[in-house]
Amino acid sequence: ASKGFTGKRCETDIDECSDGFVECDSRATCVNLPGWYHCECRDGYHDNGMFSANGESCEDIDECEMGRHSCANDTVCFNVDGGYDCRCPHGRNCTGDCAHDGKVKHNGQIWVLDDDRCSVCSCQSGLVMCRRMVCDCENPTVDVLCCPECDPRLSSQCLHQNGLLAYSNGETWVENCQQCQCMRGEVDCWPISCAPVADCEFTVVPEGECCPRCVSDPCLADTIRNDITKSCVDEYGVTRFSGSAWTKHGMECSLCQCKNGHICCSVDPLCL
Repeated sequence: ASKGFTGKRCETDIDECSDGFVECDSRATCVNLPGWYHCECRDGYHDNGMFSANGESCEDIDECEMGRHSCANDTVCFNVDGGYDCRCPHGRNCTGDCAHDGKVKHNGQIWVLDDDRCSVCSCQSGLVMCRRMVCDCENPTVDVLCCPECDPRLSSQCLHQNGLLAYSNGETWVENCQQCQCMRGEVDCWPISCAPVADCEFTVVPEGECCPRCVSDPCLADTIRNDITKSCVDEYGVTRFSGSAWTKHGMECSLCQCKNGHICCSVDPLCL
């Protein structure tokens, strides 16, 4: 069997981390890999370059010395194993205020950025935290510039597939022989209703139209009510039922069709 795998065909990976095969150093955590594992340094530690298998080479990162801390301007960074602590110097009263864009923001203060009205910042014990404004569409004072989904004029509109046309709520239009309507931001379409063509043997839907029209010439019709009693006789004397089609003898590109006793032949343009 291959090391790190199990099963008849070594198809199953052994999770050395969960199966208790591996005990990493307290400064490292076990990470399972296909067929193997490794001990990865925990947050606050980095490898000293020896890359020992069990993570013994992980050592503490001095965030204070490296400037990788977020202590307030009136507190002092104090390195601890695996992290750091922000401490107030003895004899001083630390406010927890923040310095932001050259201005002092008080602890607990909330403000909107001057160059981005959609971002909200707060000062929390000397640390500035900014995030995108949360959109609450139920709030009547919500800023629709930052939250366009809360704008009733836009949220109820429908955007056409081409991305260029916008339909307002309740607007209707015809497209691809379907009746469409914008319903609160969603498009609903259904087949267009056509008046019935009464007592019509041959019908055709003209180009650019949606509903069939009655025609007297069977060869112009694209839809017929086939009547099997009205058959055709081809050039060889073979009887053909209505609806059947065949290739004209000696003219492979000519397709003939029987339409209720009428023979209609046409040249297939793809064949030429």
